[in-house]
Amino acid sequence: MKILYDATPLLLRSAGVKNYHHALLVRLLARIRPHRLELFPFLHTVGRNRNERSNFSRIATAWRVAALLSSNYLRLPVASAAARGAGVFHVTHHLLHPPARMKLTSFIHDVTPLLMPELHTSSNVRYFRHFAARVVPRLAGIIVPSQAVKRDLLEHLRVPEERVTVIHHGVDEDFFPMGGREPKRRAYDLPDQYILFLGSLEPRKNLPAALEAWRLLPVDLRRQYPLVVAGASGWKNRPIKAQLREAKSEGVRLIGYVEPHTLPLLYGNASAFVFPSLYEGFGMPLLEAMAAGAPVVASNSSSLPEVVGDAGLLVDPRSPSEISRALQRLITDPSLAATLIQRGRRRAREFTWDKTADATKAFFESV
Repeated sequence: MKILYDATPLLLRSAGVKNYHHALLVRLLARIRPHRLELFPFLHTVGRNRNERSNFSRIATAWRVAALLSSNYLRLPVASAAARGAGVFHVTHHLLHPPARMKLTSFIHDVTPLLMPELHTSSNVRYFRHFAARVVPRLAGIIVPSQAVKRDLLEHLRVPEERVTVIHHGVDEDFFPMGGREPKRRAYDLPDQYILFLGSLEPRKNLPAALEAWRLLPVDLRRQYPLVVAGASGWKNRPIKAQLREAKSEGVRLIGYVEPHTLPLLYGNASAFVFPSLYEGFGMPLLEAMAAGAPVVASNSSSLPEVVGDAGLLVDPRSPSEISRALQRLITDPSLAATLIQRGRRRAREFTWDKTADATKAFFESV
């Protein structure tokens, strides 16, 4: 069977969703036999993953994006030509007009463009609404990363339950300290102790709540455990950036986008990782932090309790005081922190990209 996989996210500037597609495709391409997996639009490799730009050269990216736009807005049969002979076309919301009369599947990371449109760009909301109205009813099968997203699909898009398959993300082995040893080298010249926030600067990640929670800590703890903010710039973040400029004078450290090879050190040396996101389809940073040995404080909403289990402290993301109390517990109780580190690593071991790839191959076969 030929499976055509829409790999458009590899051409874009993106973080979590792009990381998912890249990590999955690396494993899936290696184990898809006896089937054949081809990548749309006309990609022959997944490239080296880069969050801040396309995985491919400017020229290679430009003509493939042009092909996608020709399909979307000129209605040229670009996708139909690529899909010729395919048993399944696994699409994303970037393709507005998938070929007619062929079996379609998709991966849906979350439905926040419908549930929380104020947290997204207008173009993202527009694309997703088109996808929900025109493409989702045609899908023979849908992969989602959590039970939380499955519930949202059933409730808000009225998708038949039998069409939805939950397949969790994995975590790269690089995040686990080799031989169980703690990381010793320092990243970004950071202090020995710090509280880490990592996420794109966008409203959904809820950085203002993390800032306020840190400010609510006693003065001596703030001095001892500065807040380190990492992550690329997102959208609708002008107020967030203004708050960060003010917070720098209080001791908050801003380090911006972090290269993937540095992430295990950044997580592993943190005294606590705080992730008060308002909604996540899965929450890969939590899994990475737990694998690297950082005790975590996370939102008690959406998919995050499903990922964390009993390996972290769950809090109301809209309550800075509750987040602050959880952070204070972690950094003042070494026994609790050690217990959560141990549980976190054990929990993270349950999620592997090999499992994700095997389950995805089985999904395509069942469809």
